[in-house]
Amino acid sequence: MSDFDQYLEHFPVGLKVNVGIPVPGGDIFHDWAIIHAIDEDLVSLQLSRDTLPAGVKLKVGTILDIRAGNEIEGYSCRAIIVTEGYRREVLLRLIGEIVSSELREFYRIDAFLPIKYFISTEQSEVRLKVAWKEKREARLAADQERKQQAKKPWERLRQAPETEELPSEEFGEEGLWDDTGEGLDQPDQVIDDTSDHTWDDVIPLAANISGGGVRMLLHHKFENDTLVPLEIYLPSEPEPQIIDAVCVVAFANENYAATKQFSRTSYNTGLKFKFIEERDRDAIVSYISNVQLKRIRLMREQYLFRSSPNPDIPEATPEQRLKLLVKTGLIITVVVLALISLAIYFKNYAENRPKNEIELIFEKGFSEYLKKIGRDPVQGR
Repeated sequence: MSDFDQYLEHFPVGLKVNVGIPVPGGDIFHDWAIIHAIDEDLVSLQLSRDTLPAGVKLKVGTILDIRAGNEIEGYSCRAIIVTEGYRREVLLRLIGEIVSSELREFYRIDAFLPIKYFISTEQSEVRLKVAWKEKREARLAADQERKQQAKKPWERLRQAPETEELPSEEFGEEGLWDDTGEGLDQPDQVIDDTSDHTWDDVIPLAANISGGGVRMLLHHKFENDTLVPLEIYLPSEPEPQIIDAVCVVAFANENYAATKQFSRTSYNTGLKFKFIEERDRDAIVSYISNVQLKRIRLMREQYLFRSSPNPDIPEATPEQRLKLLVKTGLIITVVVLALISLAIYFKNYAENRPKNEIELIFEKGFSEYLKKIGRDPVQGR
């Protein structure tokens, strides 16, 4: 099967897809679209909205991510914008291979995260999905209201004070404010704390999390295929995010070591996301990537710290370096001269050393022997 046939099979006309549009800052804006037409690798998309949010632009050459399928069998493909059409229609060219979105499940980390799980007697997928959507919408509305409340005090601070005639005694000799140390430009206002404190008392759990699910050590025994509503407090940047999801129990095995340690039966429980917003899944994947990058950066800094000189010792000045160089040169010169002197001494000693008694007796006897046989002792002939 050719690439064009695969594109046509996975992205037929009328299919509803998720489009990931990159925005400044490295984030991804997700929007739904309908495939209006497809011709080999050319795809015409009809976006779900007439206007995009501020900062989200569709420019020729921008690479998008087209995702389709469901939570179990999802797949995606990259596409590049060829031309921007009219009335929400965008012409794309599919590039690369069609890959499974479930590959993101392999990227997982161990982390301590505040997590709330609920033991629900309701096991209807339809009802749980409706309840999950309503809860998600209520949370988004509450977050929006909290942000609005947080902006109001600062808006009052930015408002210009009413112009009043200032009495002359409040000016100094040069017409400046007297320094009273009270900060005349700061109104005495109490700013309400609008942050969410509902998670302050939640004890973080040791969890192994990925874009496909989470594994935790729980004291409650869940049966396989049980639907479990879940809330995850994700400490992402620039602000934390709460993930609402409905999970299905993949496995629940007793952990005998933890049971013995805590004197309470514990189970290694694997939960797979059943209902979750794709932007929340992307937030989890982004959080995992950021944590991994921070760990790699920390390991690199520790390696450089260990391999570098002691940072507590200040760096030497050029004068100190010169003195150290001269001192080292003098020491090397003295050592070399000493070695040369020792070599000359031992050479002279080996050539002109005094003879011992045995050598003198031997030479005397050898000279007498040469004289007897008629040879010159000096010439040895």
